[in-house]
Amino acid sequence: MSSNRIYYSREAEMQANREKTIAVILFLAFGLGVGAVLALLFAPRSGEQVRHEIGHALEDRFGNVEQELSGRFSRMEKDFSELSKRVDERLSELRK
Repeated sequence: MSSNRIYYSREAEMQANREKTIAVILFLAFGLGVGAVLALLFAPRSGEQVRHEIGHALEDRFGNVEQELSGRFSRMEKDFSELSKRVDERLSELRK
């Protein structure tokens, strides 16, 4: 942020910057609060219905991810087992 103000000391400039930062944070928090209140007032569904829908959506999504990861881990275990067997075979060939 560039400002055209002239400060008489570095300390005064730092204090002004702190005050600006605090003001921005307060206005942001105020805006978020007002937005949350308005969202609750004008929501088309009750909170319980929304939580229920979000819960089901997350269960569906994470359930699919869990199944996919389970399949991938099984394939990785199989591949690792095969690789381990090949390494053992090669080591025994080298020892001969």
